Amino acid sequence: MTGSQALAGVLRRKTEWAVRDGWAKRFALVLAGLSISACLVSPWYGIYVRDDESLPQYSFFIVDKKAVPKRGDYVAFEMTQAYANRVRPQGPMRPYARVGKLWLKEAYGVTGDPIRVEGRRIYVNHRKVATVIERDIFRQQIEPAELPPVIPEGLYYLGLPHQRSFDSRVIGLVEAKDLRGVVWPIF
Repeated sequence: MTGSQALAGVLRRKTEWAVRDGWAKRFALVLAGLSISACLVSPWYGIYVRDDESLPQYSFFIVDKKAVPKRGDYVAFEMTQAYANRVRPQGPMRPYARVGKLWLKEAYGVTGDPIRVEGRRIYVNHRKVATVIERDIFRQQIEPAELPPVIPEGLYYLGLPHQRSFDSRVIGLVEAKDLRGVVWPIF
């Protein structure tokens, strides 16, 4: 067998594979296209994979980084130490705060919405949105956050219906600068 015959045989096998296994090539092209698209839209959109118990019915989300949240929108915000430190009474460690991580909550209240606290019950826009539990999962006492009668400009009341949700009922209002965007569940 000559060198040119050997080369022809190798090329034929490579060509047969490309024809026989064209799905692999198509998959690689689709993956490359999605990667390039993700890079192009990353200043405006992102993908978030849930890593906590917020919104347990969903696992993947698209984050619209430029959208301004409206009442009822799901939002992502970064839990800072300042929010964790607001939990009353101060002092006990709150390891579930997961400082530095993204948290997903619903915008129950926006600028101008009235807030009323009656004991452990919290109302936003005259609708009961939360009841603060007396003790956290570590049996540490927990009190409702100090909340103003009206939500000021640039702040949001964020929460979820779960009775133990670590949200504005205990951390207070969340600043717009800590929001990472409006979140759309994918699946």
